[in-house]
Amino acid sequence: MTQNRSRLIDMIDDMCEGKDVLSHSVRNVKDIMTSEVKTLTLDDTIETCLEIMTDNKIRHIPVVDIATEKEAKPSFVGIVSQRDVFRQISPYLEKIGQADSDIKALKQPLVQIVTRKPKCASPETPIQQATALMVENRVDSVPVLFGHDLVGIVTATDVLKLFVRLHAIGHLCGEKEQTGPKRRFVDLLAGNSDEAVSALSSVLGTVKDIMTEQVVSLEEQDDLDKVMKAMQRGKFRHVPVVDKQNKLIGIISDRDVLRLLPFRKSQRKPQSEVFRAELFDVEPNEPVIHQQVYRIMNRKVIYVQPSCGFQDVVKMLHEMKISCVPVTDKDKKLLGIVTVTDVMRGLLAAHALFEKIPA
Repeated sequence: MTQNRSRLIDMIDDMCEGKDVLSHSVRNVKDIMTSEVKTLTLDDTIETCLEIMTDNKIRHIPVVDIATEKEAKPSFVGIVSQRDVFRQISPYLEKIGQADSDIKALKQPLVQIVTRKPKCASPETPIQQATALMVENRVDSVPVLFGHDLVGIVTATDVLKLFVRLHAIGHLCGEKEQTGPKRRFVDLLAGNSDEAVSALSSVLGTVKDIMTEQVVSLEEQDDLDKVMKAMQRGKFRHVPVVDKQNKLIGIISDRDVLRLLPFRKSQRKPQSEVFRAELFDVEPNEPVIHQQVYRIMNRKVIYVQPSCGFQDVVKMLHEMKISCVPVTDKDKKLLGIVTVTDVMRGLLAAHALFEKIPA
């Protein structure tokens, strides 16, 4: 308890002095990871996994081997994501079209879908390094190992939560508001380290600073097959849907797609360099892939304008538990998109900049 209180005081002091709290007060994965991790074994079923994810509102569960007489602790094997589970269950589950095979799908052991040897971190791994692992490998979580023992998990949500909390502390400490014209990214190289907090607000001031402008969109008459191919080509997880005037009318995510694909009876294919190859693996004559987007898209879309503050959009993503926010003009014409990955990439860029600023 004393150690935690001391760290918090140091963090507030650093914030008041305008120091880069992200890299100096909260440094390592151990400072933000979840230590009490829900785990399952290779013999547990997809049904059990789905229940735990739903009950605990989590999207990733590490998988371990049961401890033997020679091993005092269970050994870490891999991880199962919500996407893996959605791909293995039938869209007809608990609906009128449910069949016996759909029930059997729930009884599959996790050994069928576990991702083995995922990218991992240690408790001492710097937060920015763990964040980079998630961005570079297009994953939302990183298991934390001490030696060979699982001791925690860190997720993209943890990174967002950290930023939201630090920003709130900054306000409590009377964080200085930037005055004068907005400074360019390159201009900050000549600054001092005690300007880091205000510099962050300068570099990452609005949604426009981090949004992806060359966003791929589809129209409501396009089909699911086109959605999957667009996601695989662009290696992204969300596709905005627009009308003929390029006005935003909906959005579809890879999780939406996976919920609709039929239960896969064959063995899961090995991982491929093609994005989502093993998850989007489906027979070309499968009727569902010809469903039109307007039947399956989410019409209740949260969207923002380019002038929305960076801190505001991070808070929105965190509190609403969403993974992306389309960016539109005042007439709802699509201009871009901001994802959790864009936010983490922006924070990494800001950190790299601060590291170059001389003390």
